[in-house]
Amino acid sequence: MTISLRPQDDPMRNFKFNVQITDPLNGPMADMGFTNVAGINMTTEVINYREGGWNTNYHKLPANTDFGPLTLIQGVIWSRNTMWVMAQRMFSVQWGGGSLLEDTQYRFTATVRVMEHPVTQGGGSGSVPGDYSGSRLAFKFYNAWVGSIAFNDLDAAGNAVLISQMTMHHEGFEVFWGKDAIGAGGASSSPAPPGPPGGI
Repeated sequence: MTISLRPQDDPMRNFKFNVQITDPLNGPMADMGFTNVAGINMTTEVINYREGGWNTNYHKLPANTDFGPLTLIQGVIWSRNTMWVMAQRMFSVQWGGGSLLEDTQYRFTATVRVMEHPVTQGGGSGSVPGDYSGSRLAFKFYNAWVGSIAFNDLDAAGNAVLISQMTMHHEGFEVFWGKDAIGAGGASSSPAPPGPPGGI
Protein backbone atom coordinates (compact mmCIF):
# COMPACT_ATOMS: atom_id res chain seq x y z
CA MET A 1 0.00 0.00 0.00
CA THR A 2 1.41 3.38 -1.01
CA ILE A 3 1.11 6.13 1.60
CA SER A 4 0.55 9.59 0.17
CA LEU A 5 2.90 12.33 1.35
CA ARG A 6 0.66 15.03 -0.06
CA PRO A 7 -0.14 16.63 3.37
CA GLN A 8 3.55 17.57 3.73
CA ASP A 9 3.33 19.55 0.48
CA ASP A 10 0.00 21.24 1.16
CA PRO A 11 -0.08 24.85 2.45
CA MET A 12 -0.54 25.28 6.19
CA ARG A 13 -4.06 25.93 7.44
CA ASN A 14 -4.47 29.26 9.20
CA PHE A 15 -7.32 28.35 11.55
CA LYS A 16 -5.63 25.95 13.99
CA PHE A 17 -3.17 27.73 16.27
CA ASN A 18 -2.20 28.30 19.89
CA VAL A 19 -0.76 31.33 21.71
CA GLN A 20 1.68 30.81 24.59
CA ILE A 21 2.68 33.70 26.87
CA THR A 22 6.02 33.27 28.68
CA ASP A 23 7.08 35.44 31.61
CA PRO A 24 10.84 36.12 31.50
CA LEU A 25 11.22 35.39 35.22
CA ASN A 26 8.58 32.78 35.98
CA GLY A 27 8.40 30.79 32.77
CA PRO A 28 5.18 29.90 30.92
CA MET A 29 2.37 32.16 32.07
CA ALA A 30 -0.59 31.07 29.94
CA ASP A 31 -1.73 29.06 26.96
CA MET A 32 -4.46 31.13 25.39
CA GLY A 33 -6.97 30.44 22.66
CA PHE A 34 -7.80 33.26 20.25
CA THR A 35 -10.17 33.43 17.32
CA ASN A 36 -7.91 35.80 15.41
CA VAL A 37 -4.25 36.88 15.44
CA ALA A 38 -3.46 39.71 13.02
CA GLY A 39 -0.48 41.95 12.28
CA ILE A 40 2.47 39.55 11.83
CA ASN A 41 4.64 41.75 9.63
CA MET A 42 7.80 43.81 9.37
CA THR A 43 8.61 46.92 7.33
CA THR A 44 12.02 48.41 6.58
CA GLU A 45 12.09 52.09 5.73
CA VAL A 46 14.06 53.29 2.71
CA ILE A 47 16.50 56.19 2.39
CA ASN A 48 16.58 57.72 -1.09
CA TYR A 49 19.60 59.71 -2.19
CA ARG A 50 20.75 61.17 -5.48
CA GLU A 51 24.22 60.98 -6.92
CA GLY A 52 25.64 63.90 -8.86
CA GLY A 53 25.65 63.12 -12.57
CA TRP A 54 23.22 60.23 -12.11
CA ASN A 55 19.82 61.84 -12.58
CA THR A 56 17.66 58.96 -13.79
CA ASN A 57 16.86 57.32 -10.48
CA TYR A 58 17.51 57.32 -6.74
CA HIS A 59 19.94 55.10 -4.92
CA LYS A 60 18.21 53.33 -2.07
CA LEU A 61 19.52 52.34 1.36
CA PRO A 62 17.74 50.45 4.15
CA ALA A 63 16.84 52.46 7.26
CA ASN A 64 15.03 51.42 10.44
CA THR A 65 12.98 48.24 10.56
CA ASP A 66 9.66 48.35 12.39
CA PHE A 67 7.41 45.51 13.52
CA GLY A 68 3.68 46.15 13.46
CA PRO A 69 1.56 45.55 16.58
CA LEU A 70 -0.31 42.29 16.97
CA THR A 71 -4.06 42.28 17.44
CA LEU A 72 -5.48 39.25 19.27
CA ILE A 73 -9.22 38.60 19.62
CA GLN A 74 -10.99 36.08 21.86
CA GLY A 75 -14.30 35.49 23.54
CA VAL A 76 -14.58 36.60 27.16
CA ILE A 77 -14.74 33.75 29.72
CA TRP A 78 -15.39 34.89 33.29
CA SER A 79 -12.95 32.37 34.82
CA ARG A 80 -9.99 33.45 32.66
CA ASN A 81 -8.53 36.87 33.43
CA THR A 82 -4.98 36.45 32.08
CA MET A 83 -5.36 39.18 29.46
CA TRP A 84 -6.50 41.70 32.06
CA VAL A 85 -3.70 40.75 34.48
CA MET A 86 -1.15 41.33 31.72
CA ALA A 87 -2.62 44.76 31.01
CA GLN A 88 -2.53 45.72 34.72
CA ARG A 89 1.21 45.16 34.79
CA MET A 90 1.61 48.26 32.61
CA PHE A 91 0.78 50.38 35.69
CA SER A 92 4.17 49.39 37.13
CA VAL A 93 5.73 51.53 34.38
CA GLN A 94 3.40 54.50 34.85
CA TRP A 95 3.73 54.61 38.63
CA GLY A 96 7.52 54.91 38.40
CA GLY A 97 8.06 53.11 41.67
CA GLY A 98 11.63 52.05 40.92
CA SER A 99 12.83 48.54 40.10
CA LEU A 100 10.27 46.03 38.85
CA LEU A 101 9.49 43.01 40.98
CA GLU A 102 8.57 39.55 39.73
CA ASP A 103 4.87 40.35 39.77
CA THR A 104 5.29 43.71 38.03
CA GLN A 105 7.44 42.69 35.05
CA TYR A 106 5.42 43.92 32.09
CA ARG A 107 7.43 42.47 29.19
CA PHE A 108 6.95 38.91 28.00
CA THR A 109 7.61 36.54 25.13
CA ALA A 110 4.68 35.38 23.01
CA THR A 111 4.76 32.27 20.80
CA VAL A 112 2.10 31.56 18.20
CA ARG A 113 2.18 27.95 17.00
CA VAL A 114 0.33 26.77 13.91
CA MET A 115 -0.71 23.14 14.37
CA GLU A 116 -0.60 20.34 11.82
CA HIS A 117 -3.90 19.49 10.11
CA PRO A 118 -5.76 17.20 9.86
CA VAL A 119 -4.94 15.86 13.33
CA THR A 120 -8.09 16.19 15.41
CA GLN A 121 -7.50 14.18 18.59
CA GLY A 122 -4.78 12.89 20.92
CA GLY A 123 -1.16 13.95 20.96
CA GLY A 124 -0.29 16.51 18.32
CA SER A 125 -3.86 17.70 17.83
CA GLY A 126 -3.48 20.80 19.99
CA SER A 127 -6.37 19.68 22.21
CA VAL A 128 -4.08 18.43 25.01
CA PRO A 129 -2.80 21.30 27.21
CA GLY A 130 0.97 21.68 27.01
CA ASP A 131 1.32 19.22 24.10
CA TYR A 132 2.88 21.05 21.14
CA SER A 133 4.04 17.97 19.25
CA GLY A 134 1.71 18.83 16.38
CA SER A 135 3.29 22.26 15.79
CA ARG A 136 4.70 22.77 12.31
CA LEU A 137 5.18 26.54 12.24
CA ALA A 138 5.79 29.01 15.07
CA PHE A 139 6.22 32.77 15.41
CA LYS A 140 8.09 33.90 18.54
CA PHE A 141 7.72 37.57 19.51
CA TYR A 142 10.31 39.19 21.78
CA ASN A 143 10.02 41.93 24.42
CA ALA A 144 6.26 42.18 24.01
CA TRP A 145 3.91 44.26 26.13
CA VAL A 146 0.21 45.04 26.16
CA GLY A 147 -0.68 48.32 24.46
CA SER A 148 -4.45 48.24 24.76
CA ILE A 149 -7.44 46.09 25.65
CA ALA A 150 -10.97 46.64 24.39
CA PHE A 151 -14.34 44.93 24.81
CA ASN A 152 -17.19 44.98 22.33
CA ASP A 153 -20.43 46.78 23.09
CA LEU A 154 -23.04 45.39 25.44
CA ASP A 155 -26.42 45.18 23.71
CA ALA A 156 -29.56 43.84 25.40
CA ALA A 157 -31.28 43.62 22.01
CA GLY A 158 -28.43 41.65 20.41
CA ASN A 159 -27.56 37.99 20.10
CA ALA A 160 -23.77 37.76 20.26
CA VAL A 161 -20.92 36.78 22.56
CA LEU A 162 -18.75 39.20 24.50
CA ILE A 163 -15.43 39.71 22.70
CA SER A 164 -12.14 41.12 24.00
CA GLN A 165 -9.34 42.50 21.86
CA MET A 166 -5.72 42.97 22.92
CA THR A 167 -3.08 44.98 21.07
CA MET A 168 0.48 43.79 21.72
CA HIS A 169 3.65 45.67 20.77
CA HIS A 170 6.96 43.86 20.34
CA GLU A 171 10.56 44.36 19.18
CA GLY A 172 10.93 41.61 16.60
CA PHE A 173 10.05 38.02 15.90
CA GLU A 174 11.60 34.76 14.80
CA VAL A 175 10.01 32.05 12.66
CA PHE A 176 10.47 28.33 13.39
CA TRP A 177 9.74 25.84 10.60
CA GLY A 178 8.78 22.19 10.76
CA LYS A 179 9.47 20.31 13.99
CA ASP A 180 11.61 23.19 15.27
CA ALA A 181 8.28 24.84 16.09
CA ILE A 182 7.59 22.32 18.89
CA GLY A 183 10.22 23.78 21.25
CA ALA A 184 9.90 27.39 20.17
CA GLY A 185 8.32 28.68 23.38
CA GLY A 186 11.30 28.98 25.72
CA ALA A 187 11.36 31.49 28.55
CA SER A 188 13.91 33.88 27.04
CA SER A 189 12.66 37.39 26.36
CA SER A 190 15.83 38.76 24.81
CA PRO A 191 15.89 39.57 21.09
CA ALA A 192 16.76 36.80 18.70
CA PRO A 193 20.45 36.57 17.78
CA PRO A 194 21.23 38.24 14.46
CA GLY A 195 21.38 36.20 11.32
CA PRO A 196 19.85 32.76 12.07
CA PRO A 197 17.89 31.17 9.23
CA GLY A 198 14.27 32.21 9.55
CA GLY A 199 15.03 34.85 12.21
CA ILE A 200 14.08 38.50 11.90
